[in-house]
This record gives sequence, C-alpha cells and structure tokens, in this order.
Amino acid sequence: MEVKDLVGLSKPLKRVIDCLDKGIGSLMHPFVYKRAERAKLLIEQERSDQNAIIALKEAMVQDMVEVARTSRDRNELHNIAEIYGGAIAELQNFDPSKLPAQFPSDEWAAHFYDSSKDCSDDEIRVIWSKILAGEIQSPGKYFKRTLTYLKQLEKHEADWFVKVCHYLIEDAYLPAFVLHDGTLPLNQFQSLVDCGLLNVTEGNMAIKEDCTLPLKSKKLQIRLKEKSYSMRVIILTDSGMQLGQLVQVETDEQFAKKLVSKMNESGLVDAKIE
Repeated sequence: MEVKDLVGLSKPLKRVIDCLDKGIGSLMHPFVYKRAERAKLLIEQERSDQNAIIALKEAMVQDMVEVARTSRDRNELHNIAEIYGGAIAELQNFDPSKLPAQFPSDEWAAHFYDSSKDCSDDEIRVIWSKILAGEIQSPGKYFKRTLTYLKQLEKHEADWFVKVCHYLIEDAYLPAFVLHDGTLPLNQFQSLVDCGLLNVTEGNMAIKEDCTLPLKSKKLQIRLKEKSYSMRVIILTDSGMQLGQLVQVETDEQFAKKLVSKMNESGLVDAKIE
C-alpha cells in the first residue's frame, strides 16, 4: 500500500502526497546497482589475477561512496519531510471544496522536489512549504524559475531579501531612496539583482488618484494635491514578487516615516501611514 492510497485523507493532503510521489518518481534512476555485491564480485575476479589489493581499494571506495550517499539521502529525507509536512499544515484549514480540478503539473512537482530537497534552513523551508501549498491551491501560481532562484539563494542573500521586504510597497516596489541613502547597501542590492529578484534599473511608480497602498504591515494613504505624483522605485522581478508575497515581516518604522516625509516634501501629495 502506498501512502497516497490511504483512506481518510483530506483532498488537500492527497494533493501534497501526489506532488511528493511525482517528485520522487522523477528522480528514480531506471537501473539500481548493488554496490556491495558488485564490490565482492570484483574482489573475487581480481584475486584470480593476483590483484586483490587493487580490488580491496575499489571495494573501500564503494563503501565510502555508499556511506556518503546514505548520509546525504538521510538529510534530504528530513528536509523533504519538513517541507511537505509544512505544506500540509498550511492547507489544514483550506476548504477542500475550493480546490481546483487541475493538479500541479508533473514537471512542476518534479522540479519542486529537486529544488527543495537540499534546503536545511528552517526559515527557508517555511517558504518552500508555502510555495507548495500555494501551487496546490492555484496551479501555475509559481514559476519554475522562481524555484530555481530560491534554490540558489545563499543564506545571507535570503536574509538580505527579507530585509528588502521590510521596505516594500504592494509587495512589488522598493522606493529608490533606500538604495541612495544607504539603507540597502549597494553590494546587497547587486547580489539580489544577480539572484534574479530585483531589476537593476529604476522606474517610475505613477499615482493618478487618491488611494491606499499596502505596505507589509501598514497602509500608505495618499491624497493628491495635483493631477498625479510619480515616485522613483526599483521594481521586483516576477520571481521577486512571488517570493516577496510569502515573506511575513513588519514594515520598518523608520522607513515608513521617511517615505511619508519625502512624499509630503514634494508638495504634490498629502501622505500618511495608517
């Protein structure tokens, strides 16, 4: 009996198991070698040629390879259990009737498994779990390249990206002044550009009517005094936006005050934080 065939599982949980099954299946090699038996056979063959020492070396190498691989497999299984288990927790209160008929594609599920299995950082594993849960709820929501970018992130780069999230508007725009005043150091900005999460060039965020824009944990209320207002911003890439939406942080207080101050200094708007 396979895990996915167990009765009594909720539909969301079955979707997680289905993704796990597809991920594991895609990585199975069609041929399985029994290294220990092959090593023994090699020893017997070499003994007949008076080369037992060479054969013994080969057997020792195979043993070390097996130990190393076993250790790595153990770590991968732990990571996978944490990530897929986290996805189950994310879906615990999700209404099964809202699950789409479409499943995450086999290709996406395989890519997710392969990309996430080496992640041993607790905080980043939470992001992986949220991605899997989100993809099950809405297949096609997360790009495969987003999974690749997340896999390739170094721990310190992930920390830098979380820092950037404290300064986001609508999970998409980073006011350019955080780069110019040193709030975001240039080397960190460049690394996140190289990671595929930030665009290298600045753009304009045009505001043409009174509105309220979401920050991470606050709201920016804007009332126009003129016909429009334009703010210089760095726009996150599509993958940056997808990951930024998953990072749960508080809006930086000093950043919020500086943002409102700079906007009001223009004389074109009346801005305040709610």
